[in-house]
Amino acid sequence: MGLLDFDSDVVHDLGAADPDVQRAVAVLAAQRACEVAGLTDVPWVAGALAALAQGHPLPPPFNNAARMWEALRSTPLEPGPDVLGAVPPQRRPYFPQPPAGLIWVKTAEESDGKTSYELDRLPGSQAPMVFTKLTFPASTPQVPEPISQPHFALPAVLAAAEPDPLKAALDAVSHALSTHGEHYPKLLDEIRSAWGGRLSVPEAETWPADPGRQVRSGRGSVPMVNYRVKWIRARDGKTMVSTVSYDQPSAEHRTADLEAEGATDIKIVKVRPGE
Repeated sequence: MGLLDFDSDVVHDLGAADPDVQRAVAVLAAQRACEVAGLTDVPWVAGALAALAQGHPLPPPFNNAARMWEALRSTPLEPGPDVLGAVPPQRRPYFPQPPAGLIWVKTAEESDGKTSYELDRLPGSQAPMVFTKLTFPASTPQVPEPISQPHFALPAVLAAAEPDPLKAALDAVSHALSTHGEHYPKLLDEIRSAWGGRLSVPEAETWPADPGRQVRSGRGSVPMVNYRVKWIRARDGKTMVSTVSYDQPSAEHRTADLEAEGATDIKIVKVRPGE
């Protein structure tokens, strides 16, 4: 189960961050994973975390997976509290934007849990009918079980040492999320606040300081317009704001993703370039 299933915003924002931010998030995720797993006082784990923080290669036994797991098996650990596995939030089915004057309505709910929807006219609408049907399979609730946190934490350390900083960040956060289990929202809130909204987007260097300034292109002069997306998160009702700016098509695509995730009160807001 990937990070995208739990928080697509973190995935999008990490993808837009500069490599230094990505690397810092990877290291932070590995540290937090080892902390909740009770491994930070284990000398060979502490040495690996120190190497990550200093940008050095991981020391033994992390250079050999078999030896790493053997080291874990031979290390006496104090049992921690029971933690259940992480389960991604339920998401509402995604409905494409209906044509003007039409709305999606439920037409059938089968005994096996399948649900069907079709387009119908809004009251008073004379819009031409479009015959389209959507069928959603029944969802199977996931039942979390207790996890062994150290067995999820060590892969976070390995992931954080990946040469590619984006892969390191995404994989380390994913493993750290699994390590936190049912308490994963706390980790994601810290990961999100780690950069405090100060993402360095590569395109930012080309943004003009003056929002009214024209940027030359091969087809003449066009104004640079940027947008952020605001929404209320379905999981906890928290008001969110994207930490990166989008062009209008990208903002609309992001809005569709959020609608599919069950977010509400989604707004696209124009911002000054570089904000």
